[in-house]
Amino acid sequence: MNSTINPVSLKIKPELLKLLSWEIMRQYGVLPFDRKGDKLCVAMADPSNSITVQKLRTLTGLEIEVFGASREAILQALDGYAVKKPDAPLCKEFVIDYSSSNEEAPIIKIVEKLFELALKQRASDIHLEPQHKGLFVRYRIDGALKTIHEFPLAIAGPLISRIKVTALMDITQKRLPQDGQISMKIAGRDIDLRVSTLPAKYGEKVVIRLLDKSTVALDLGRLGMNPHTQSTFERMIDKPQGIILVTGPTGAGKTTTLYSVLNRLKSPMKNIITLEDPIEYELLADAEAEAGITQVQINAKINLTFVTALRASLRQDPDVIMVGEIRDRETAEVAMKAAMTGHMVLSTLHTNDSVEAVSRMRDIGVEPYLIASSVVGVMAQRLLRMLCEKCKEAYEPPVKALKAIFGQTTEITKLYRARGCDHCEKTGYRGRIGIYELLSLSDELKQMIHSNVNSDEMRKLAKSQGLKTLRESGLEFVTQGLTTAEEVFRHTI
Repeated sequence: MNSTINPVSLKIKPELLKLLSWEIMRQYGVLPFDRKGDKLCVAMADPSNSITVQKLRTLTGLEIEVFGASREAILQALDGYAVKKPDAPLCKEFVIDYSSSNEEAPIIKIVEKLFELALKQRASDIHLEPQHKGLFVRYRIDGALKTIHEFPLAIAGPLISRIKVTALMDITQKRLPQDGQISMKIAGRDIDLRVSTLPAKYGEKVVIRLLDKSTVALDLGRLGMNPHTQSTFERMIDKPQGIILVTGPTGAGKTTTLYSVLNRLKSPMKNIITLEDPIEYELLADAEAEAGITQVQINAKINLTFVTALRASLRQDPDVIMVGEIRDRETAEVAMKAAMTGHMVLSTLHTNDSVEAVSRMRDIGVEPYLIASSVVGVMAQRLLRMLCEKCKEAYEPPVKALKAIFGQTTEITKLYRARGCDHCEKTGYRGRIGIYELLSLSDELKQMIHSNVNSDEMRKLAKSQGLKTLRESGLEFVTQGLTTAEEVFRHTI
């Protein structure tokens, strides 16, 4: 039974608060408040979470003594010490002149500013969240959400209605989710915006994804793979048939990887068909090519599903087919049979790592012989935030922490951490970089699939054959000073 404390009443030495990043402390609800030799006393909102305790042990190199505390008290204490307190949700960009005789004019200006500022700050998504206090605007920048502004709640209705009108959505329907699309020019750039609404307690929550074609590098050489991984992956996609799976959570860059593959494969001598939901970017033919890539928008409302579109595509004499996502057994089986009959098939899955993709296929009912006979390789990936080059700070972590992170024989003595400056909007990070784990199915691994061997045994064999895990790939960037160990641990297991 863990003792409980009230962290708000404690006087904490500043050096203890430097042992962990503000983000880690806030995300996991932890607060270091005392140190006794090699033992760190930590207040935790969930003191029974052994995984979090192990992460803290690894990141600090110290033994962890856990004390229970409420999350509210921990966050209050953190804010009181202002370790890296977020800026107040107020943006001068949204100070609008309301004196216009046209009632819609201020709302139109606010919407324009929302999009312009999002593009200026490199946001991938805009979140409009009505809460009891007001309408909060949050941008997702480099994979992390940041509160930008708070409007009075009274403005939520007109503002959201304006966005829905622009996206050709039904403004009278507020009780059901809707999807819409906007194509517009912002700051001289052609931008596609995908709009999604969700009915909530205080009004409709709106999320807008910004797709800026000018910033997407559809080139395998610019995705951040190490040379060995890239060359192995290129040999896989050059095969005449088989299925290649790209795995990872939403926002891990899977679509960009697949588009980069298609960009490399496209040729007037090949017939390439993509099945997407939604089509995120238009893949144009080269100027000298006679034809480009045929992109198909999935529409479940008229029964144009992945499986029906895939079956139809196989009658179109394709060389390469990209299936946006494999969601069920039927789609998986049709895709794998296509891969066994002379087609190169590309698709995505949502799994934690490359080996888990095999287990997922088995879990949804695909026969092991189909998996072993059709899958050429699996690429797992994540996107990590990169340290801001203008303000990152070098430091020397405890030796035990370094050994826990990199292994007992490490010779590393210095790492870098986030600080925050105007260039990175006080976050300490700017830009993102990909980490990759490429599983190539050897004959031994295929035999394991046939024999229904579990994931742990398959992973053990794959590592012995040279598999570099996502975490190992991420830690390479840590040693190069490109990101932090906290960021790697946040995205890998």
